[in-house]
Amino acid sequence: MKKYIFLIGGCLLATPSSADTLDFAMGKALFDRPWTSAPAATQATDGLGPLFNARSCLACHPKSGRGVIDRAENGQLSGRGYVIRIGNEKGEDDPVYGHQLQTNAIHGFKGEAKVFYEDGYYKLTELTYGEMAEDSKFAGRLSQPLYGLGLLDRISDETLLALADPDDKNKDGISGRVNMVDGKIGRFAWKATAPTLEIQAANAFSNDIGMSTPVHPQHYGDCTKAQQDCRQGPSGASPQFENLEIDSQMLHLVTTYLKGLKPPAPTTLKDDGLFTSTGCAACHIPVLTTSDGRKVQAYTDLLLHNMGDALADGIREGDASGREWRTQPLWGTRDTKLFLHDGRAKSVEEAISFHGGEAQSAKERFYNLSKGAKTKLLAFINSL
Repeated sequence: MKKYIFLIGGCLLATPSSADTLDFAMGKALFDRPWTSAPAATQATDGLGPLFNARSCLACHPKSGRGVIDRAENGQLSGRGYVIRIGNEKGEDDPVYGHQLQTNAIHGFKGEAKVFYEDGYYKLTELTYGEMAEDSKFAGRLSQPLYGLGLLDRISDETLLALADPDDKNKDGISGRVNMVDGKIGRFAWKATAPTLEIQAANAFSNDIGMSTPVHPQHYGDCTKAQQDCRQGPSGASPQFENLEIDSQMLHLVTTYLKGLKPPAPTTLKDDGLFTSTGCAACHIPVLTTSDGRKVQAYTDLLLHNMGDALADGIREGDASGREWRTQPLWGTRDTKLFLHDGRAKSVEEAISFHGGEAQSAKERFYNLSKGAKTKLLAFINSL
């Protein structure tokens, strides 16, 4: 029987390839692990940075849930629970700061900026490498919950393509479309920029923690050519791990862990049809079906939608414009404290107030409800 040899906390483990539960546990250990900069006492724990946002996956996804923004009394944020995305409407990264701002650094380096959060908006100061390009925009991205992603991964491409109506042929005002990423349908991240959980995990290791994977083999993460000091920083790559910091086996184990996270239990509340009659269900489709027939009550269509000016950030990611966002799954709303992609809304109703574009008519129908009906609908959404 094939064996996997792997270091967990300095202990050498041998695991049968068929032991899914052990793979899940090992993936969780990697997910929880605080990484350190190279060289470390053991090659199984190093490779952090040189620039990074958080030292572990767990730091941004506590209990595998949505990120919580840590804010000091002066408004400054730590690097956990959110990131600052950078780019322009052409889909170009900033030539100096790249795809994402990293606010922390290993010893001997300096984070790219300080980030402050005031009145629902992010503010940057002390940009280490000078100003961004004139046409670069920046916007916050709150870490998303991870439960149930394995089920969303099993929704077939054919199902998503059948839901898409990019030209609004049925004239209902909803023109959801898939985001194609390297020939595959994106379904994860705020703009559906990751087609698989493995790619989503690899993106996070590279952008958030500064570690190389088979998907992103550069050991310096998101550092650009303008940041040569970062590109020449220490690396935790080792022949033992495919000359990477997170090798294919480790990435597989983390992906196995993500796929195994159970979704929230379904709500027992009834909405008397209000969720559908207001138009919420046109994008937040209550139930999708996996390729093997399982019903998934995630309240999403995993498609991109034009959400209007209030939510536009001027940053194109792949084929998704600055005005387009993937329909956020609503399961787990009961445990959500901050809403929308940047956490600006503190309640479901406040999040609805920012909806526009394809969601404008649904928002208007919501605000035209009687007080009692509105209360009932909000209670239903908050129970998901």
